[in-house]
Amino acid sequence: MKNSQKIFFIASVVLLPFWSCNSKLSLEEKQQSLKEKATNINNDFKKIRLEIDLLASQITKLYENQAEILPGIDKKKYEFASNGVFTKPVDDGGSAIFVSGFYPITETVKNVVYFTEPIDTAFKSLVKKYPEIVQVYYNDEYALNRIYPFFDVLSQYEAMMDIPSFNFYYLADKKHNPEKKSLWISEPYVDPAGRGWMVSAIAPVYFKDNLEGVPGIDVTINLITKRYVQDSINSMILIIDNSGAIVAAQEETINLLSFPPLFDHKYIETIKQDTYRKELYNLALSKESNVRAMANEVLKNKKEIVETEINGEKMSIIAAHIPELNWYLLEIIK
Repeated sequence: MKNSQKIFFIASVVLLPFWSCNSKLSLEEKQQSLKEKATNINNDFKKIRLEIDLLASQITKLYENQAEILPGIDKKKYEFASNGVFTKPVDDGGSAIFVSGFYPITETVKNVVYFTEPIDTAFKSLVKKYPEIVQVYYNDEYALNRIYPFFDVLSQYEAMMDIPSFNFYYLADKKHNPEKKSLWISEPYVDPAGRGWMVSAIAPVYFKDNLEGVPGIDVTINLITKRYVQDSINSMILIIDNSGAIVAAQEETINLLSFPPLFDHKYIETIKQDTYRKELYNLALSKESNVRAMANEVLKNKKEIVETEINGEKMSIIAAHIPELNWYLLEIIK
């Protein structure tokens, strides 16, 4: 994806006539339909998180068997770039490699590049199996990034990048994840690899009780919008996280709630730190008191149906929880 390319991730919709079959459903029927949709989303994301567990286990085995793997690797295809980054300049059908140089690139570090090469087979299989997955990667403690599909990492990343300082690494460490389990980074953040806003499933890889690295699976907000929100052409649907921040929504819904248009991130410069949406798109922090009150009813009081008034018009809000990510699927009914 070219950095200059702007991508909208709010679905523009064509409103169907008021007499469509969906409008004839009762509030209870719409509530049941929304719950079913939330369950489907939950199941889809749970499957992906379970895949990251398997991936972490496979990478752990590579550390255990590195002595047997290393002799069979073609090390000549890896080299140092002019900026000091250790990389693989030619796409051989596998992952791109970026070792930033933030930590000294010793033979030990280069060996991690070599003996983790077999995991590319699993990476490719996951991207092929799940259309939701845009990229799969492994980051290690020495600022190594193995990522698939292949792209020009030297033009996208900055040398001396401290990869372990990013959320997709440190949220899996012992401090943040003492249970050493897989988890979702469910608050949308900007992907340093150029894919825009996304969420990620991550899991720690431990070898001899040391956190060696963290594999990740990325799903873009653009795809979440298209798959779970854009198809609701007769409804005003949005997804929020457990703080009230908007994850995905239709353009009409954003306008109704008096938020500015949502656009995907434009890469003017390389990403050097975690980047979130924060307060700008948060229902709980809306300038409209009724929107704030509605968010409070859903998030804190766990109400599944909230009656409110927006822009002088009475509306019903139905909500369904998505426990896998601790998100909420909302539908606004006029």
